[in-house]
Amino acid sequence: MTLFKSAKSCILALIALASFACSQPSKKNTLPAQDGAVQPVTADTMLIAVLRAKGPFPLQAEIPITFRVVNPTGDTLRFTQYHTPFEGIVSNFLTVMDEHGYEIAYQGPMAKRIMPPPTNSYHTVAPGMSDSISFDLKKAYTIEKPGLYTLQYNSGTISGMANGQPIQIEVQE
Repeated sequence: MTLFKSAKSCILALIALASFACSQPSKKNTLPAQDGAVQPVTADTMLIAVLRAKGPFPLQAEIPITFRVVNPTGDTLRFTQYHTPFEGIVSNFLTVMDEHGYEIAYQGPMAKRIMPPPTNSYHTVAPGMSDSISFDLKKAYTIEKPGLYTLQYNSGTISGMANGQPIQIEVQE
């Protein structure tokens, strides 16, 4: 009889715990979209990768992209520079698609890294602040035709931030 009461109590406690865990709200933040509108973003890490570009761009010119890491929280957070432009263009941290849905292949180098990342590979971002760096998209992706291209940061699981919203750039003749 005592064993039955213990098992029953244990099962009830597990059900209560599972119910509590499932009822917790996810962390939501807002993020300015490319057009300035505010869009909700769900993120566990709370750091958000934001891409920016001011185009249109001539086909034969550089395509400068700004990569910004935003901390909308009240806490100081950190991310590893691995798979971000903060370590240079040494990994395929973007997905680049043309207007027909074809992916533009990454042409840059691929760095080998120490895992887990060493302490000196981390950047901190203060509450409500951001950190940014610019890079030339053409240093790693071959853009050969005019048109619209969609860029999306794709390495949040490595760097420790949400991937943010994709952006579109226009390349002209």
